Amino acid sequence: MVAVTLRALSEDDFPALATWVQAEHVQEWWRDDGSLDAVREQYGPCVTGIDPTEVFVIVSGGEDLGIVQRYRVAAHSEWRDTLERTGLALPDAAGLDYLIGVPSRIGQGIGTEAVARCSALTFADWLDIERIVVTPQAANRASCRVLEHAGYALRWTGQLESSDPSDFGPSALYVLERPSA
Repeated sequence: MVAVTLRALSEDDFPALATWVQAEHVQEWWRDDGSLDAVREQYGPCVTGIDPTEVFVIVSGGEDLGIVQRYRVAAHSEWRDTLERTGLALPDAAGLDYLIGVPSRIGQGIGTEAVARCSALTFADWLDIERIVVTPQAANRASCRVLEHAGYALRWTGQLESSDPSDFGPSALYVLERPSA
């Protein structure tokens, strides 16, 4: 197991985040504008608390490598509606997104450990959350393997009805249920 810690994203991290989002292996799936201005616009409200999404920097070996973010699905009505159209009942769910932005560090188990840590933290911090859902592109086999290795189960595949460019093409919906006590 690789050692990973998570720390809250700050404005000082925006230049690195912009670089990570612009990385070719990230852009293939993430598809966000990676300019520094776009990163400030998208993530600034998360840092200040205006947007309830919590973003953490993934750190391993003393190096900042990417991000993992979590959010309550209910706080994002458009996304909640998109998930409901899959036919799955997902009340009291959290969502999670992640990226490893340093190409030389992908494929080393860092993503799996970051997802596992953030998932455990989410269940510990948000007692009303019963499950966590993640929707990578079905063709993004590396991301799907990360989720499978972190204990997530594939529950649905298909085209999400979403305006987000990252949801273009078939998606895989993975779920991690709250561990029983």
